Amino acid sequence: MKHLYFILLIGILTSCTASEENTKPQKTLIDFFLPLPNQAPLVSEGTWGAEVILPRDTANGLEDATLKNWCYWDGSIVKDDAGKYHMYASRWTQELSHSKGWNKGSKGMHSVSDHLFGPYKDLGEAWPNWNNGMGHNVIGLRMHDGRYALVNSEVVPGEVFVSDSPEGPFERLGNFTIDPNGYYPGWGRYNELDDGAMKAGVVGHLSNVMIILRPDGRYMMVARHCVPMISDNGILGPYKMLADKAWLGVKGLPQFKMEDPTVWYSDNMYHIAVNFHGADSTFHLTSADGIHNWKNRGLVYHNSRNVFKHTDGTVENWFTVQRPTVYVEDEEVKAFNFSVIDVHKGKDKANDNHGSKVIVVPFDGKAFRKHINQIVEAENNLSDATPAPAPWQSTDIGTVKTNGNTGYDAEVNTIRVKASGNKIDATQDAFRYVYQEVSGDIASQVLVLSHDVSENPVKSGLMIRSSLEDDAPFIYAAIDKETGFTLTKRDKKARRVSIVHKTKMEAPYYLRMVKKDNWVSCYISSSNRLNWKMVGKLKIDLNETFYMGLASTSNNSAETGFARYKNAEIHTLGKPKQDGIVNHTFPDTISASGIVDFEIEMESIKANDIWVELQNVQTLEKYKVLRKRCWKSGTYKLTYDAGKPLDPNATYWFVIKTVPMHFHDSEHIQSAFKKVFVQ
Repeated sequence: MKHLYFILLIGILTSCTASEENTKPQKTLIDFFLPLPNQAPLVSEGTWGAEVILPRDTANGLEDATLKNWCYWDGSIVKDDAGKYHMYASRWTQELSHSKGWNKGSKGMHSVSDHLFGPYKDLGEAWPNWNNGMGHNVIGLRMHDGRYALVNSEVVPGEVFVSDSPEGPFERLGNFTIDPNGYYPGWGRYNELDDGAMKAGVVGHLSNVMIILRPDGRYMMVARHCVPMISDNGILGPYKMLADKAWLGVKGLPQFKMEDPTVWYSDNMYHIAVNFHGADSTFHLTSADGIHNWKNRGLVYHNSRNVFKHTDGTVENWFTVQRPTVYVEDEEVKAFNFSVIDVHKGKDKANDNHGSKVIVVPFDGKAFRKHINQIVEAENNLSDATPAPAPWQSTDIGTVKTNGNTGYDAEVNTIRVKASGNKIDATQDAFRYVYQEVSGDIASQVLVLSHDVSENPVKSGLMIRSSLEDDAPFIYAAIDKETGFTLTKRDKKARRVSIVHKTKMEAPYYLRMVKKDNWVSCYISSSNRLNWKMVGKLKIDLNETFYMGLASTSNNSAETGFARYKNAEIHTLGKPKQDGIVNHTFPDTISASGIVDFEIEMESIKANDIWVELQNVQTLEKYKVLRKRCWKSGTYKLTYDAGKPLDPNATYWFVIKTVPMHFHDSEHIQSAFKKVFVQ
């Protein structure tokens, strides 16, 4: 297996560091680490550790140089108003092995230094009067209100302690709350499908929690599974899952054994560093909004690259390097922390000469900012000069104040629109339209990405209209930061725009329109997990050929707003892009009677059976299966009856499968599941 990891890593490193136009390797984040400044003379005698890490600077970072007391792990640095540096981390007595120490004896602790690189003086436990001081995955940060906050997870469900002073005392504020938002709940808190959590007794716990303050005033969480979660309501949440795992499907990255991410904001973008557990490597991803369109930027760390190198050339070859955290000052990266151990974690025994510490490595943030901004700027310029792929076309409708532009980023399948224009609420329109000329019954779906990256106001969404004339009848489902979601319509006779539906919400959001005969049904979804909410069904008179597409305006601003549309698609009903369920309305909460009414919408090339069942999450007991044969595309109203009263104290998996006719359910072509609760 190690050989497999090595071969895979070679391929990844090649794709990450080699320019397509040039054989010369392109720099990645790992190239911007600076030599370790000596905080004290390098020593080999009188300290612990395997020979490969000696001599070393025992005054760098946080460590017990004599190993008489503590092993350290985790750790992040917070600078106070007086200029002192505080590192909050976890520790356990060296009388425990590493394996027992981190999950049985780990305590949250506080240390301080006059220098960024140390030495950090251990000031003791951070919350000794709560839960016997238990703590792991400990990090610190300043909150939006200026208070100091400490985050604790893995060995506890996930909690926050706060203080007006960096010295404490730290008082427990409460536990994090997570809103799965239609995604798999185990991406946030460990659940019953995680064997490791079951064995360790930590089902319901968050792990490897990292929290940052977003420039938009919200809090962002990334935990073990690297899923972006955002809170609009303070540091405790609820944190809403807004996307899949950040590394999923990213070009050049391994798609397994990715864990222990850290997240930070610098250089006008969001960054993630995530460990590939299979080959002692850490990879760098960036995103404009911190939610979608993460891109692989190459290596953060690999054990062959001598990251822990001193100014005289001496290298500390730490065996295991994990838990990177980033110290950012004035939106510029100044240093990285790493948790390091001199041997394999399983070989660090109680009362031996091996241990762990938190090391602080200087970083050339100024040069890195120039480097990464040049890369992103070049990518954006190329995307803006690349037209959307056929059959998409684009044009400005009506008289706009500034000509618009349509670009395309093929790597992340995103259409980029710069648009000026009005609010599309007058007799005559003025906006940017990316469209396809269509006929018959059609469906369109798109993910409207966050508007946070637009310097100017922008409204973006799906529009169906009878022609490209600026007074044509239309239906428009759109989102903007000022008013949220609106569904509007202009009828040819009335020649005015009417608001049909209005909801306060922000992008990212999925929008969907389905046109059948002269009726258009509009849906929204925050997770794209098939579960859509219908927000309107409107009648409209269209020409034999008409237009469906993406409409963007800058809300009357002369400057262009910037809208982004991911995975936009239009297809003719009866010629589905995906054979199976495209929409269902199974609720999040069901009654104890076990009787649930819901709808499914099918698009089918052939006859399919729909299988529906509930399964008790705690007991794994399966309940009655509903089977419905669907001969053709359409919307079907279904009633599910579990057959007996459900337990209000239990939770249930709702499972729905699309199975070809005459096949077994194990041969399904599509499946979805969600956790539901009993009233």
